[in-house]
Amino acid sequence: MNDHPTSSAEVLRYLILALQRQGNRELNSAYAPLGLTASQAEAVEVIGTFGPLSTKEVGQHLICESGSPSRLLSTLAAKGLTVTAISTTDRRTTLHALTSAGRQTLAKIQTTKKVFETRLGEQLKEAQDTYPNNILAQLAKMLNDPTLLRAMHRRFPQHFPPPKK
Repeated sequence: MNDHPTSSAEVLRYLILALQRQGNRELNSAYAPLGLTASQAEAVEVIGTFGPLSTKEVGQHLICESGSPSRLLSTLAAKGLTVTAISTTDRRTTLHALTSAGRQTLAKIQTTKKVFETRLGEQLKEAQDTYPNNILAQLAKMLNDPTLLRAMHRRFPQHFPPPKK
């Protein structure tokens, strides 16, 4: 048994990490029928919303990845979702825009995302209604991935009961 005292800040940090992993797994599963990962779908959305954009500008808009999105953008081009062109104002800059297939895929991404976010919003509302003044309890209620729940229980048994079998 772990007798190490834990702070609320530590529990919060790991809860956020667990929820991020859970959400990423769920989004990757939701986008799989489109042949995309969550990161690829985000990049298509960024280009579709703000494009055409340079590689650097795409990277500045992305939350899913840090650093240069070159590999991500190459994958989208290989899938026929984006097209690249050299900027007319700076020949060193490559611009990225959606193809017709990319625009069709963007519509599917937005529909998939809306379903995901509606469900997430319902979970959040239920958690807020159940624990109106306790952010840790709200976030804990939203965590439902059995593997992550077991890990949180092992790490913080005083805050997380054993998950149901």
